[in-house]
Amino acid sequence: MAELRRLMIEPKRLADRDRNGCLVLRDDERHYLRRVLRLRPGAPVAVVDGRGHLWEGWLQEEGQLLLPGSCTTTTPAKTPQLGLAIALVRRGMDDVMRMACELGVDCIQPLQAERSTPQADYKPERWQLILKEAVEQCERLWMPQLLPLASTGDWWTMPGDHDSLAIATTRLEELTALEPWLQRQTLKESCIWLAIGPEGGWDPLEQAQALREGWSPISLSEDILRSSTAAIAGVTTLSSWRRTTLSTEQTHC
Repeated sequence: MAELRRLMIEPKRLADRDRNGCLVLRDDERHYLRRVLRLRPGAPVAVVDGRGHLWEGWLQEEGQLLLPGSCTTTTPAKTPQLGLAIALVRRGMDDVMRMACELGVDCIQPLQAERSTPQADYKPERWQLILKEAVEQCERLWMPQLLPLASTGDWWTMPGDHDSLAIATTRLEELTALEPWLQRQTLKESCIWLAIGPEGGWDPLEQAQALREGWSPISLSEDILRSSTAAIAGVTTLSSWRRTTLSTEQTHC
């Protein structure tokens, strides 16, 4: 499909459009289409629901979108899912959310770690908006799931039985790098999780608990990375591994 300006609209709102297929836009959406993009009535607009569906609609008068009854494109979610669990940090969380979405992460779990600073804000509403805008910008059909804040003590036991779990750390001997660790994983896993610690690193007892619960310690670099840098470096490797592995599987089919 030709490039179209995109809007991400929640499935519930899409289900509530009238019998003619018209969807009433919110003020911010009307402003974006008419004032920022300067689109006129009749202009085509792509709409995604963040759940793998895309519609090609048309801007109408009075701040409405006319959408066809059935979607134009349907794309299944990629497997395995890619998950980023990241401790709250003082700076950089907004960028982590945006870039993780652009790179293909499917689930994001904010963590309250022992060494998370008091100034590390938890801003789920702001992050949801950032993710929405990133979905529109990078033309994803699936919006990452932003999970509620969890403490590390609770989170280490939350992932499912068929998930693969890696925790990035720096002070242990003979650490495996993330890439060779990924080579031992399979596409049959439900989710590949990578956990990134706060600015001060993992608390020793906190890290020891994770290892007891089956998290594999891995290294992201020979140097000490800022938490936000580590998150994006790790997500880049995860995404590249999945893309390459899926391509190889399809070639062999």
